[in-house]
Order: sequence, then C-alpha cells, then structure tokens
Amino acid sequence: MVSVPSMHPRDFSLDTLLANCAARHAHRLAAVDGPQRLTWAALETRVDNLAHWLLARGIAPGDRLALLLTDGTPFLTTLLACGRIGAIAVLLNWRLAPGEIAWIIGNAEPAMTFVNPRFAGLLAEAEAGEVIAVDERHDPHGAFETLATTALPRGTMPDLAPDRPLYMMYTSGTTGRPKGCLQAGSAVAASALGFAQHRGFLHSERLLSVNPLFHVVGMQQVAAMLACGGTSVFAGRDDDNAAILDLLHREGCTTTSAFPTIAFPWQAMEPIRNGVMPLTNYTGGAGMGRPQIYEFIEQQWDARVIGGYGQTEICGFATFIDYPDMIEAPRSIGWTLPHVTMTVLDPQGHHLPPGAEGELALRGPSVMLGYWRNPEASEAALGHGWLRTGDLGTMDERGRGYLLGRAKELIKTGGENVYPAEVDAIFAAMPEVADAGCCGVPDRQWGEAVKAFVVLKPGMELTRAVITARFKGQIAGYKRPRYIEFVDSLPRDPIGKLLRRELSARPVTPDQAA
Repeated sequence: MVSVPSMHPRDFSLDTLLANCAARHAHRLAAVDGPQRLTWAALETRVDNLAHWLLARGIAPGDRLALLLTDGTPFLTTLLACGRIGAIAVLLNWRLAPGEIAWIIGNAEPAMTFVNPRFAGLLAEAEAGEVIAVDERHDPHGAFETLATTALPRGTMPDLAPDRPLYMMYTSGTTGRPKGCLQAGSAVAASALGFAQHRGFLHSERLLSVNPLFHVVGMQQVAAMLACGGTSVFAGRDDDNAAILDLLHREGCTTTSAFPTIAFPWQAMEPIRNGVMPLTNYTGGAGMGRPQIYEFIEQQWDARVIGGYGQTEICGFATFIDYPDMIEAPRSIGWTLPHVTMTVLDPQGHHLPPGAEGELALRGPSVMLGYWRNPEASEAALGHGWLRTGDLGTMDERGRGYLLGRAKELIKTGGENVYPAEVDAIFAAMPEVADAGCCGVPDRQWGEAVKAFVVLKPGMELTRAVITARFKGQIAGYKRPRYIEFVDSLPRDPIGKLLRRELSARPVTPDQAA
C-alpha cells in the first residue's frame, strides 16, 4: 500500500515519483496506449530524451508549452518532460472552439505547442509558437516517436525549486473568461499520493483511463498510478462504450472513473465475462443522491463504489465517500483525503459551526499556486488562507461534508434560498426520469423562479401536474419548479457535471408553467 513520504510535501514532484517507479518497477508496465506498451524504464528514457531536446531548442524554466493532444503516452511523456525542465504545460481542451483556444493561447503565450493532427484546425486563430505535430496512434516513424527515442548529448538540468509550476488547466469560465489554474508539481504529487493512499493502491493496479487528461479527474487518476507504480490503460478517443468495456476486460483493469454516462450502458453489454469482472474500484460523483448504476456496480459487479468531490484548484478529488455511507447520507460528499483539511466559512472568512450553511473551504499541499496573470481572482480564492471553493455546504459533527450547490447557481426566490441539488434529488427518485436538472430563471413577482429540465426514460410518460403533486410534502413550496421543460438530453461537461448556465440561457415560455 502507498504511504506518503516523510519529507516535506513540497520536496517532491511527479518527476521524483517517476524516478522512483523507474528504479523500483523498471520492467513493469507503466502505460498501455493502443499498440504501444511502455515499461517504467522506457517511459523514463523517453521523458529524459524529450526533456533534453526541449532544452536544446531553448526552452527554459517558466516557459509555457501548450498540449493539444489526445490522451495517451505522448501526452504523459510531454507533461513529464515539462516537469523535468521546469516548463509549464498548458493543457488545452480539444472540445473548445478555435476562438476559445485562441484566447487561452493568447493568455498563456506558449513558446511551443504540441498538437495532434486531428486538432490542427483548432489553432487556426491562435499564435501558438512553434507547432510540433504528434503522431496519431504511434506511427513508429513519426516525428514525435523520433524525438522520444533519440538520445541527445546530456547536458546539465536546470536547478529547479521543488514547488515549481507544472501545468495550467483553464477553468470553464462560468462567470466570464476562463482562468488559468496554476499547479505546482509538488501539489500534483501530493494529490496523487493522497488519492492512492486512500484507495489502497498497489503496483498491481491497472487504471482504465477514460477521463480527458486536460481535466483534473483524468490527471489525478493517472498521477495516482505514478504514486503507486501501477499501469495506466488509455482508452482511445474514438472508442465507444462497447470498445471501452472490451478494453477493460482485455487489460484486466482494476479501477476506473467511468462516470454513469459510460458505465450505465455497460449493464446491457455483458459486463461480467466468463464469470469475471476485473474492476474492483469505481469512482463516481457524490452529494447528488444515489444513482441506480452505483447500486448495480456494488451488487452485480462486486466493485467498490466511491463518490467524491473536488476542484481543479485542488488537483482533483478532495473528499471521498464509500457506498454504504452514501446510503446513510445521500447528500454527503464524505471526508477529506489524508492531505486535505475542510471547513465552512462565512463571507467574512469566519469558521462556522457544524450544521451551519456557508462556503466550503479547503487547505492542503495540493491547493493551486493561483490564477495565471489574475491577481484579483487569486486573492479572492486564497486571500483568507483557505481555498474558497465557491460551493455552498455544511459539515456535521463527524467532519463529513455536504454539498448544497454552487454559490453562483443559488436560486433566490422571494428572499428564500433554493439549492438546485435539493430539487434535482427529488427528480432522481422518480422511476420515469432518466435525467433532470434545474436552474433559476427571471420572475417578475419573486425575482427568480425554479425551472426544471426533465429527460424521461424511453417509453415513459410524466405530466407537469403529476410532477407537481409528487413534490408536495417533500420540499417547501417555494422550492418547487414553477416551469418544467421536457428535453431529450441535458448539457454536461466531460465528467458529467450539469452545465446549469446553459439551461438558464434557454427561453421560458408560458406552456412550460407547472
């Protein structure tokens, strides 16, 4: 089992974790990416080759290198090479539009951009510096393979501070332009070690990596394999759910964070084959009720379901909750990981007692350094000595946290507060409903009113009147949806988080009145 080193947490980084794996587990698999299977020794060599090539090209500590890549060994190699020489990797979301990519690149000003050819069009409006094409699915004669496998003369590596920046992930920009969240290599390593320690990961762990590495959930899981010496098995970006399930079985993957959008369809795809389901750990969400898929995974697959809560600003999951505790406290996000402390603050930064509602705040070695070139936002998030999450919640006497919702998504109707998660939880218990979410919409009388968006299961029917009747007696009258719109799907981000801001922008019509 993994244990956190006795050294000060800022004395290590992903580079020291890689060096440890290369020494202790040299001939064990570090990564499986399509046809490519890399040992830890081979990954270490490739990282060192690329790091020296970057130095030879004049890349210096603090320079930014943008990564617009699919998940896999080139992404991992490039990220680790940046860490070795002190460059800052700018992790670009290939789901964005060219104009959005151009704004981020203009803000980060990278000296170089590594790009997969399939995403080259996204750079049409960007000044991306020197552009390095990265081969699609490991062409053995491609330019990136040549860089990674060519040994250049070894020079002296820069003398780097332990808490040097490693990467920037840009936030989703729900309240304006996205912010570049700057994370130290030591913070990413602390998060990885805390994650691996809590999960009891051994070097025999095999991660089915399905979350994009430009997102903190995917990054934290792969970093946890660096912490324990396990294997990252990367699903292809073109793989459908059936192909991902086949990969899970073929590679004997033991852990994943395949959110319900992936795992739910597996129920109908013979998930247990020849009496075997290799998956023993499954990470999902928390604090939003108890999805039926979690019960299925626990009972039918005999896998351990763990929910969690976290943020980009703290390198991923900060809390975890096991399935039995989810049943006991369906709205809870659980307890913090070993390296994190949580509290609830009022607007002035004062600590609130158990049960009081306020802003969830986190502290620990995995908290971000700040936002790139945005001192005002950095001060607002970190100025009280805690990371102010922007999420409203409470804590009970046992130190267990409860998520009420984003402060900016709080619905204020007639002077009363409505937390969207409360309304969503009522819909989650309705057998006809496949998905649902609510938001605040303008209302002349009350300032705001609750509007719900409902996706019905195939073949199911449900009327607005029936929904309203079911809400009575379960939730206060002012919290009930005043408008209900039936839709085919809800907008969600890569890890399944509901994009309420998009729902709020949709028109309200009289026929939607409940």
